[in-house]
Amino acid sequence: MLARIKTSLCHPRYIGLFFKDKFYRIILFVLFFFMLFSASIITKCMLTDQFGYEQANAMQTIIQYSTDSDGKKPTLNIKFDSSTKKITGDSMNFKSDSAYIGFMPEKITRYQNKLTVYFTEDTYYIFYGYYELGKGNYNNSDLRSFDISKVQAGDIENCSNFKAFLVNIFDNVQNQEALVIATQSIISNFVYYILVIILCLLNAYFLNPSIQFNVRMKLVLYDSVSYFYWYIIALLIGVTWIEYIALIVPFIFTSITFSHIKRIR
Repeated sequence: MLARIKTSLCHPRYIGLFFKDKFYRIILFVLFFFMLFSASIITKCMLTDQFGYEQANAMQTIIQYSTDSDGKKPTLNIKFDSSTKKITGDSMNFKSDSAYIGFMPEKITRYQNKLTVYFTEDTYYIFYGYYELGKGNYNNSDLRSFDISKVQAGDIENCSNFKAFLVNIFDNVQNQEALVIATQSIISNFVYYILVIILCLLNAYFLNPSIQFNVRMKLVLYDSVSYFYWYIIALLIGVTWIEYIALIVPFIFTSITFSHIKRIR
């Protein structure tokens, strides 16, 4: 096992020596790396404050700089009263490329790849993409009153109260949002991994078409685990561009592996 890990990650020219390995052993080998990869993503999402102060500040900015179809700031009549724990006012929506905020909505809609928050009179709803992260009321005693029109004007007290209000409701769905984001990330990256395997198989065929498909598949699977290895490194050190290396390295390793194979009996 250790020899195969070392060879798959550091010495792709010798991967051809494992052509007699059983398929089920290779699948278990790949699953081992996939589980490490999945655990790394889940851990990072659980430890990262995805919807915290920064997201609350971004939502406040959306409201402050929102304009209507004529390029003018809309007239806002939306207030939260900390004594009654209710939001009152008109129906109004604000949106950006990554978030959507709706007050007193006429209907609730979910948007792909967006954080969506709706506020009714006494209930909030939070979605990420098509997943519902949670809903609740405004009964927290620490919440303070704010007026959205004053938030739009940049009033310091109202902006501070509104951001604290958002942070409070985000805290209530912290675990759910972490799991949703982790699940989406794992699924999307697994799709990329399948594409990597397909491209590596094509590359292996053009480099050495005489090799039988089952043998070619075995060796490509060994080469492909480098994808998970480099992606885990990107997660650990927080460098996004290394994720692109994760996509390229299996292709390079496949080229090295099959260019060094002269004959397989």
